[in-house]
Amino acid sequence: MSELFIEPFSLIVDFFRTYSVIFQWLGIFILLIVLFKVFEQAWLFHRRSLYKNNIKWILLEIKIPREVQKTPLAMEQFFMSIHSLKNTPGNFFEKYIEGVVTMWWSMEIVSFGGEIHFYIRTSERHKKIIEAGLYAQYPYVEVSEAKDYIDEFSKETKEIYQKGYDIFGGEFILDKEDVYPITTYEYFEKDKEELAIDPISTLLETFSNIHKEETVFMQILIRPIGSEWHDAGKKLVDKLVGRKEQKKGGGGDTLADTARNVFMAPIEHPAWSEKADNKEEKDLMKKLTHGEQEIIKAIERNISKPGFDTVIRYVYYAQNSVFNANFAKMGLLGAINQYASQSLNSFKGNKMIETRSRWIFFPYLFVNKRIEARKQRLLYNYRNRKMPEELKLGRVYTSHPLNFNTKSKSFILSTAELATIYHIPAEGVLTAPHTKRAESKKMGPPAGLPIFTEE
Repeated sequence: MSELFIEPFSLIVDFFRTYSVIFQWLGIFILLIVLFKVFEQAWLFHRRSLYKNNIKWILLEIKIPREVQKTPLAMEQFFMSIHSLKNTPGNFFEKYIEGVVTMWWSMEIVSFGGEIHFYIRTSERHKKIIEAGLYAQYPYVEVSEAKDYIDEFSKETKEIYQKGYDIFGGEFILDKEDVYPITTYEYFEKDKEELAIDPISTLLETFSNIHKEETVFMQILIRPIGSEWHDAGKKLVDKLVGRKEQKKGGGGDTLADTARNVFMAPIEHPAWSEKADNKEEKDLMKKLTHGEQEIIKAIERNISKPGFDTVIRYVYYAQNSVFNANFAKMGLLGAINQYASQSLNSFKGNKMIETRSRWIFFPYLFVNKRIEARKQRLLYNYRNRKMPEELKLGRVYTSHPLNFNTKSKSFILSTAELATIYHIPAEGVLTAPHTKRAESKKMGPPAGLPIFTEE
């Protein structure tokens, strides 16, 4: 009986003995692949870090005249112009030696005790392009290089507490897939030239209604992307409609129609049968409700525009005597969610980034220390205008034992969505004395403004 069990076992042993060399080499091959991937990620992280550290950044402040009659369409045109600046590593040398990364910009709104400032952070080599793009759409604004306001604030949370202040902050993310649009400025327009309601008014009102001892920062980091999100949007539309995936090849109906038309040409005009796919698509659209059809149209309209990889980050900094974390959390979220659409998309807070936690959340221990680690991470990311690290090894390398650098999330917004959130406020919004303005109306941009820094 025991021989029945021993024989199969011995066969297995003999099999591995016979092919042991193959398994050894297979194991070595797999190990080499893993080591190569780790080395590649480590090398790319090193080269990209050097590339980023060599970028010279500047901060431009936009001072707004009292009369602005442009709609957010002007800002959308500006975003379209900077989308064309998209760069990617084009060859082996640029990717692995120079460490080239796609450039990004930061659109910022800051309230110092109720006084609102508009900023754009850009690389120095793009300064003239950004200025020219703004002047082209808003001839009367004043754009000037400014000292980075964040340098006036402490880098460490300990220093902030010692001064009698505290901070709260986080990031906003989309509630649904990013191909679903938020409510854009077109919805707020009375006509092409005038806004019924400026969509930025509620946000600015929230920023202006704070104490002198409070400061609110908000940055919108944007990085142009390619056409990949258009493909994702088309797939979602097909799914919502119930459209079948198109098969490659075919063309039998077309050949049959061609043969028939050639044969019957002497006695009748050519006729082409309607494709079954088109008939089926029309039938599918008829089955959808009006609301479902509007959702599909909104998605198709959204993905037809250029897209930006986006991060929206905010920090609330205030003296302990007036500190109100609920204002930062609920007030800002409520203000930015005036763009929400129940059937389309809206914003929500990223709870894994928010500088608040409880013992009921994983990993359950060291709650106060985890909150401190989150605050320090938030300050660092805001100060350096950090986009989420793309390389997995880079995220691990920049992690903290109590705060892994894996929770910051970017999402895609179209140029119309960005222009809705960030644009030069219209004249009606500027009647309040809270927005930093140009002292006098300018007569337009400087003549002969160079586009590139070399000029």
